[in-house]
Amino acid sequence: MSITATYDHMHRRVVARAEGPVTLEQIRDHLEDERQEPGLAFSELIDARAAVMELAPADIRVLVAWLRWLGERTKLGPTAVVVDTDFQFGIARMVEMMVEDVCQVKPFRSESDARRWLAW
Repeated sequence: MSITATYDHMHRRVVARAEGPVTLEQIRDHLEDERQEPGLAFSELIDARAAVMELAPADIRVLVAWLRWLGERTKLGPTAVVVDTDFQFGIARMVEMMVEDVCQVKPFRSESDARRWLAW
């Protein structure tokens, strides 16, 4: 499937939903859509519970490089990623640790915890 997003410019929020197989290319497209919107500085809730991550270790390094590149050029808002598998949680946690100096990405098991962290 894909990653779909809804932008709330008034509250500076993005709600995204990832479904089915998710590839590095789809994540890149999502980030590019956010950049064009513009919504990169908005706080974001990504519901990835229906997603199947198809990312190799090299893909994680590329994703981190993209986030670092974007973070050096513009403000990136905090991103909460809601997941329901240990694998998804591990990937999101790894990304969190690798980009913590340029942006906030944090995995959660529940949407309510994610919303609380985002102060929604």
